[in-house]
Amino acid sequence: MSSLHLLLAQGLLLLLLVELGWTLVSDEEWAQYKAKYDKHYRFKDGYHRDLYNKRVQAVADHNERYSQGLEGYQMGLNQYSDTDQSVLYSYRTSITPPTEEVTKGVPEPENYKHYDEITEGIDWREYGYISAVGTQGTECLSCWAFSSSGVIEAHLAKKNGKLVPLSPKHLVDCVPYPNQGCNMGWVSIAFNYVRHNGIATKASFPYQPKSDECHWDPKNSAGTIHDHVTLTEGDEKELAEVVYNIGPVAVSIDHLHDEFVQYFGGILNIPSCGSAKSDLTHSVLVVGFGSHPKWGDYWLIKNSFGTAWGESGYFKLARNANNMCGVATLPQYPIV
Repeated sequence: MSSLHLLLAQGLLLLLLVELGWTLVSDEEWAQYKAKYDKHYRFKDGYHRDLYNKRVQAVADHNERYSQGLEGYQMGLNQYSDTDQSVLYSYRTSITPPTEEVTKGVPEPENYKHYDEITEGIDWREYGYISAVGTQGTECLSCWAFSSSGVIEAHLAKKNGKLVPLSPKHLVDCVPYPNQGCNMGWVSIAFNYVRHNGIATKASFPYQPKSDECHWDPKNSAGTIHDHVTLTEGDEKELAEVVYNIGPVAVSIDHLHDEFVQYFGGILNIPSCGSAKSDLTHSVLVVGFGSHPKWGDYWLIKNSFGTAWGESGYFKLARNANNMCGVATLPQYPIV
């Protein structure tokens, strides 16, 4: 193709994109985005730029509907806006969810309120039991370690009256197969490990987004658990009771949707989300719940994508919405 024909083709493509409402990111904007998140692409710059272009347009389209009152949440650009999370997960070894027997009867503390008696929401952050939001990294699938350490430290803080942040990196390095460090894992396997080996403080075992050899002496443990509880699959009322009466709960969700990855604030509702165990791809921590006068009930959830993502690292997910994204499919918490 001659240079003239190439220029004409590029011009026609640009006109088509403008006609379709597409916004092309300038070289300067693309360079600024990469600099902001310290991204360097030697061979696939065009591939990532194309993904970023699509996300910019998707965010703009969605937020236009949000401004018209047609959506209950906003989307935004972040460190994941030029990556395809589904491709990243397809590269990882598939880990079959462990067989979990539902615990027969949740241990009910004194003054336990059943669902019909609960008239308000709760936010365990207000009690000082929730540590700062962490950042797992865009290439390390260690969400399970963040939710596991987060829920253990919260329950220990509630029991002892003092929050001691615990180490997700310890779990990444040391929890054995079937968990695989940065290649995904399951919360219950981490619970079983901590029950026998304890867990390090975050300060003594700082996080890096990679898997290393395990170097751990149980004598240095900052805490342990006695057992864990697995709640009834799909029962959001039971989940709400436990969160309200007992404390935060680790859950897993189907998160491989642009609506989640580009979430910025509000009550997330993704009709295409799956809720089967085989759909669960991301582990997070339910720290409370509440209701919105227009958009309805929601779960308040701590993520591990850093504070620049979502609502300072948290998100609200539609509650009592047919087990949205599988939030109540595999809920678990430790007994400390």
